[in-house]
Amino acid sequence: MPGSFLVAQPNPPHFTILEVSDDFLHTAGKERHHVIGRSVFEVFPENPQENAATGPSTLKESFHKALASKKPDHMPIVRYDVPNIDGQFEERYWAACNKPVLNEEGEVRYLIHSTSDITDQVLTSHKIEETESRFRHMVEQAPVAFALTRGADVVIESVNAPMVRLMGKEKTEEVLGKKMIDVLPEVENQPILAIAKNVVQTGDAFRGNEVPVDLQEGDILKKHYVNVSYTPLIEAGKITGVIHVAQDVTEQVLARQKVEASQEELRRFKFMADQAQDSFVLMREDGSFAYLNKNALEIWGYSEKEAPGLRVPAVDPVYQEDMFKQLFAKAQKETIPQFETLHRRKDGHIFPVEARVVGLLLDGEPHLLAITRDITVRKEMEAALKESEERFRIMADAAPNMVWAISPEAELTYVNTSFLSFLGIGYETALRDNWIPYVHPDDVNIAIKTLGGAIQNQGIFTIEHRMRRQDGVYRWLLSQGAPSYLPNGDIYSYIGSSIDITDLKQAEEALAQKNTQLVRTNTDLDNFVYTASHDLRSPITTIEALIGFLKDELTDTDCLNSETESILNRVITSMSRLQRTIQDLTNISRLQNTNPENLLEESINVQEVYEDIKADLVASNSTQPCHIHTNFQVPQLRFSKKNFRSILYNLLSNALKYQSPDRECSIQIQTRLEEQHVVLEMKDNGLGLPAHQQEQLFTMFRRFHDHVEGTGVGLFMVKRIVENNKGRIEVDSKEGQGTEFRVYLPVAD
Repeated sequence: MPGSFLVAQPNPPHFTILEVSDDFLHTAGKERHHVIGRSVFEVFPENPQENAATGPSTLKESFHKALASKKPDHMPIVRYDVPNIDGQFEERYWAACNKPVLNEEGEVRYLIHSTSDITDQVLTSHKIEETESRFRHMVEQAPVAFALTRGADVVIESVNAPMVRLMGKEKTEEVLGKKMIDVLPEVENQPILAIAKNVVQTGDAFRGNEVPVDLQEGDILKKHYVNVSYTPLIEAGKITGVIHVAQDVTEQVLARQKVEASQEELRRFKFMADQAQDSFVLMREDGSFAYLNKNALEIWGYSEKEAPGLRVPAVDPVYQEDMFKQLFAKAQKETIPQFETLHRRKDGHIFPVEARVVGLLLDGEPHLLAITRDITVRKEMEAALKESEERFRIMADAAPNMVWAISPEAELTYVNTSFLSFLGIGYETALRDNWIPYVHPDDVNIAIKTLGGAIQNQGIFTIEHRMRRQDGVYRWLLSQGAPSYLPNGDIYSYIGSSIDITDLKQAEEALAQKNTQLVRTNTDLDNFVYTASHDLRSPITTIEALIGFLKDELTDTDCLNSETESILNRVITSMSRLQRTIQDLTNISRLQNTNPENLLEESINVQEVYEDIKADLVASNSTQPCHIHTNFQVPQLRFSKKNFRSILYNLLSNALKYQSPDRECSIQIQTRLEEQHVVLEMKDNGLGLPAHQQEQLFTMFRRFHDHVEGTGVGLFMVKRIVENNKGRIEVDSKEGQGTEFRVYLPVAD
């Protein structure tokens, strides 16, 4: 029969061999006559030199299991060494199964032992394990970071200590068997993870230098740079994983970037320095120059070829060897204030400069950087200014008013003789004390604010303030100042003067008192007008009634002739006119005594007010028919309804009264918005007025047409109402063509 098997008798502990297959004999390297009838363990003894060869004991145990259970027993892979022809044991590995054969009574009659020689496979596996073990040992000892991941999920199967540290972990157990995304969640959307997955999918290896990756360190993400190599792991022709090799080069990259940035900064510094109007000079400790910008060479008159041979003493007659060494050493320890020195040109010309120096380290070596500016022009201007100031002081001391000068820092720099006499102090005392101690305490803050604003805006200022005179009395002064500029446009000082206006202020206060008395008198007069008009209304009403009774009595007695009736009618007309005048005076008095802020503002429907006024005018039978066109673009507004009605009533009644007999009457009324105002506009084609009459149009009791009734106060009241409410009224009129009024009422907030 094919297959490697033997038939054993179930006679423990011998288990005698009854039959074997040819394949078994071939595999075991035995002859049939040497096997049949002998014990299995006699034919195949235990290797006394190899403790790992546990085949006989394992086989014996399996035979007993099969006998006891009467079922097949599959043995684990075992090492069962077999002697060769020379009697030497050979390392052999087997996969076997022991199956009992039962008789009719259910007893075990035979044991069939079938086996397979898997020595080659096992030895190959051992070699692979040994290779992997050596690989793991090599990986663990390697100075670079290694890792082996499996599958598209990039599961970490093997990793060495450097890779664990690169991942920010402490123990290997924290990463083994886990997905990279779980170990390093911060790389989810970073290229490093996508590259690894792509290697698994495509089999294309990847190598990259200084690949950026952000890794979590504590509470912050820190950028790292790594040289990486991703190699696909191919097993049985399939890509099963990726071998990761990484080297953290962050420190090298940052160091290189720092050097590059330093070099770039140096290039930018040299570029900017070459564009500057000042001289940039970099000096070494021995007084030689490490760098000179173009301006320095041009000012000194040297070429670039001559620069390496120059030293500080050659260009600075003040700071020779010893003084330069002292300045150099001092600048390395502390800040040096700006100072002035002298520079010497190649041709020997010496000129003044202003210098700012600072000590610094370049490549570990101390240097001194100086920025210098030629101040020849400034020195000349200062000399000219000093001479000018002397002339100014001579003129200022001869002036009768108080003259002064204040610096842009609000410090007193000059006062003339008149000012010193006013204060009763000397020149040095004035400069020392400044101006604030002599100003009235209540005026100090406003004076400081006014002066500060003028200096900030470089503008002229005027202020009234009190200042203590030498006798201790505070006098009112009017002070005015204006900036004085240097030729380069910088403010040099504020020049000003002060005059004593105390007498003027007192005169103004006296005038204000008189004005107050005048206002009180006007108020009393308004009250008198109101009271008088109110008291006159009752007797006039009585007179009107009595005249009516008299007319009726004369009519009843037939004593009323045409002449008498005409006289009575003229008296009645005069009384009505007087009544209207008194009413207008009352309205004016009320208007002048009304505070616009106390008037109730309400929402006004313009159309409703217009219809109400129109009905009143029609009912009075005092107007002729007219075509009135309205266009209320602003249908609602907030205003005193009483005042708005008065405005619209007076304008409309005037337009109706002063119609032209030569054409059909037409009036246009509209409201519209213009900037921050509601404009009420009324235009007619009536009689109109010449230009010289328009100037007096809003004068009280002023009338220009006598053919209609009126008192001449309507437009006066309209103007007063509009102006009391912070509005304005405009009029355009042409004689014989018509008149247009525009009333501007401010829009309520």
